Amino acid sequence: GCSSLTSITIPDSVTSIGNEAFYNCGNLTSITLGNGVTSIGWDAFYNCSSLTSITIPDNVTSIGYQAFYNCSSLTRITFQGTKAQWNAIRKGSNWNNNTGSYTVHCTDGDISK
Repeated sequence: GCSSLTSITIPDSVTSIGNEAFYNCGNLTSITLGNGVTSIGWDAFYNCSSLTSITIPDNVTSIGYQAFYNCSSLTRITFQGTKAQWNAIRKGSNWNNNTGSYTVHCTDGDISK
């Protein structure tokens, strides 16, 4: 049902990305999460193999199990907070398995995969 979806912008009114929300959206290339998002569910972007970039607000406190599993083209995560905030996010196991060689761009520097 999402084969024609290539980019998404989640509005600030959304507080969480549900489990398997964009599961297997193979043509999705970019995502911008609104400032209201605090959690990303398990398998939320599982097998989004064309995904190259995502912007994540500093309000996010958890990223679920296998949330970005098999996002093999992922090269850029823009995190709108500090490196310490990024490291404090609770991340489920395998959240980033089979992803590209991404860099997390934080407000105070970068973190390589």
